[in-house]
Amino acid sequence: MQRSIPAVAAYGLALVVALALACDLLWMPIQVADSLGEMLDARRSPSAWASFTGNFGTEAYLRPFRIAQIKALFDLAQGSQYWLVYRGFHAALAVAALLLFTRALRVTAAADVAAAAFALAVLTGLHTFQGTVREAFPINHFLEVAVFCLLTLNLARSRGGAWVDAAALLSLLAAALTIESGVLVWVVAASAWAVGWRGISRRGLAMMTILLAAYLFLRFGYLSTGVPALSERSSGYLLRLLDPPELQARFGSQPLWFYTYNVAASAASVLFSEPRAGVFEAVRGWLEARPLPRSIIPVSTSIVTTGMIAWALLGRPVSWRVLDDTKRLILVGVAVLGANAVLSFAYTKDEIVSTAGVFYALAAFAAVRAMLSAPRTGGAVQVLLALVLCALSAGWAVRSVGLHYVLRSQALKHQIDWVTLPYDWRRNQEWPSDPADERLILQLRSEAVRVALPNTRAERPEWPAHVWTE
Repeated sequence: MQRSIPAVAAYGLALVVALALACDLLWMPIQVADSLGEMLDARRSPSAWASFTGNFGTEAYLRPFRIAQIKALFDLAQGSQYWLVYRGFHAALAVAALLLFTRALRVTAAADVAAAAFALAVLTGLHTFQGTVREAFPINHFLEVAVFCLLTLNLARSRGGAWVDAAALLSLLAAALTIESGVLVWVVAASAWAVGWRGISRRGLAMMTILLAAYLFLRFGYLSTGVPALSERSSGYLLRLLDPPELQARFGSQPLWFYTYNVAASAASVLFSEPRAGVFEAVRGWLEARPLPRSIIPVSTSIVTTGMIAWALLGRPVSWRVLDDTKRLILVGVAVLGANAVLSFAYTKDEIVSTAGVFYALAAFAAVRAMLSAPRTGGAVQVLLALVLCALSAGWAVRSVGLHYVLRSQALKHQIDWVTLPYDWRRNQEWPSDPADERLILQLRSEAVRVALPNTRAERPEWPAHVWTE
């Protein structure tokens, strides 16, 4: 009974954080950009199965399960309450992610509860997590992949069985057909098995490997689905954002250097919160003599936390032949970070490495737990350690609170977009001629504008913009 009390405390804390996040999401209207077009396509589709089968072999993507989910939720709304269905699903994903994250921690002691609280602040404070809840598209597929990866980690840490292997296989299939980073499910399963978590059996892992090979053959062999080109979107490079023509002019003949930069920048973004989307914003602020807390706090807290993780992995005298859970969590996190960074080679974006951010938070839990359980040293050292952890926790708490501010601000932005949409589209002669499309747009607009939102943009103080990036 005593061993269950810390676990209950950790779950209670996670549930409070999750419900607060879900409340913010349910207060947010469906966004216009990246969602309206998808929902109009869903209206025209006859069924979820037709949406699934009709989305194979596009130029650079293979995401049929994502399109089928959008259609399934569209039908579930039954012509009304689109906001409740889509945002409700988004909120449910966020709650599932936080609960699965907490379950993966395996909290058993009072010190573990403190480490879990720190890890939850890291998870929700990271800029990579912000992208998984700020936008929806209208389903946030990056958040889905994080949930599938956390589910797979929990399966790997289970007692095993045929149902565990089957669930892991289904997780990989669903994630890979949702978005390209879904292949990280296999990375989680393989790295967990390598460090000694064998809930997913050798046979299960072999079947997952075969499924991964079949997916790669389907994508690059049978369907000849390519990869994103330099001409598709802007991307950050060093101190500024480059438009597609600039990217082609600079890297068109030798894209390897650009791809290498993207991989390194994506990994550094998770470890040090810099660069952001490929741009070294903190460095640019220092060069322009205007460093802001919104750059200083993330970079400083991430540097110290990454240093703690490195100490927990390399500085503790534990045999590499017999790994403890601390090193196992960190090593799985390193594997996911490396793979996720490689998947970001085409362009950098915070959301793409969101799964790596989740496993970074798991590694942070392991590091803090190792520090709290380390042999007692002198009083001065303990006081210094306590001060560092308190200051670090405060910094991550500021970052975590910023998530709620950003979501409130983003909700108002979406509402303003819906207010101005009919006027902008009619002025630009983009208003649909199909009466059914028009009814859907007006229904979505009605749902968005009737939500009572606090105006975070009128008469607000200047300091939030200096502390948090919207």
